Amino acid sequence: MGRGARGFGVRQLCWAAVVASAVLAVACGGGGGGDDDQEGYRGVTGGGGPFVAVGTNGILATSADGQNFDGADSGVDATLNGATFGAGLYVVVGDSGTILTSTDGVTWTPETVPTTVSLQDVTHANGVFVAVGYLGTILTSPNGHTWTAVDAGTENALRGVTFGGGRFVTVGDSGTILTSADSTTWTARDSGSAQGLARVRFGAGRFIAVGFVGTVAVSTDGLTWSSRRENFANFVSLNDVAFGKGSFVIVGASGVIVTTPDGGVLTQQVSRTTRQLSAVTFASEHFVAVGGDLIVDTSPDGITWETQ
Repeated sequence: MGRGARGFGVRQLCWAAVVASAVLAVACGGGGGGDDDQEGYRGVTGGGGPFVAVGTNGILATSADGQNFDGADSGVDATLNGATFGAGLYVVVGDSGTILTSTDGVTWTPETVPTTVSLQDVTHANGVFVAVGYLGTILTSPNGHTWTAVDAGTENALRGVTFGGGRFVTVGDSGTILTSADSTTWTARDSGSAQGLARVRFGAGRFIAVGFVGTVAVSTDGLTWSSRRENFANFVSLNDVAFGKGSFVIVGASGVIVTTPDGGVLTQQVSRTTRQLSAVTFASEHFVAVGGDLIVDTSPDGITWETQ
């Protein structure tokens, strides 16, 4: 059985554990929006074909309906943290500078990348892929195969990236928010928070970023932000957010799922799990959330959820 075909087993110790803690963070990475060590899925995306979920130790799985996932061979042992679909191509990013591409979600090709740091998230818009990661790493590619590093102006870990309203937005540790109109020149913005931000997404004319200790930041233009902390399950970390059917769905630790139409009032939903939910996506008219122990939680509306 190929690597990444199943999510079972004990996570291998990272070689960087024998060196300084700063090197450990760069080499091992975190993923799924936070630096947790829980086995399972860390990212999920839907596209022009199957859903693709990725996770620890090279876990990679596909599903036609977002409910029943079958293992695929990623060909790598590195933890995979994020995934996107654009221009007919799936792109997956992970620890140790890993980037994999696929046209069908089944056969994957490793790409040559100008970094070895942990890559956390990736998006596609305006004809370009943008991947972000530790040490302020930002990579761009016109086709998913040829990647170029650009200057972020920060060394803080970047954990989430999206596009909306004519600009790219990336978020990360210590409340870092950067914006760019062209994916090349980036400008720092004031998030109003010192807490780490794990993911950012765009919908209904606004950006919502989520992160550690229940942090939620909202902006209508990506330039001016308001942030606050929400006390769900004792201020658990919020790991990802997706938009669909007029609502944002936010997922986090302890199985937390909350919804909001605009980033204002947040309503907690019954997720039917207490396991870590690391990522969520909206495609094929429903939400799919994934997380620890290979949990898959699905919903047609973001309100009623069913574990698979």
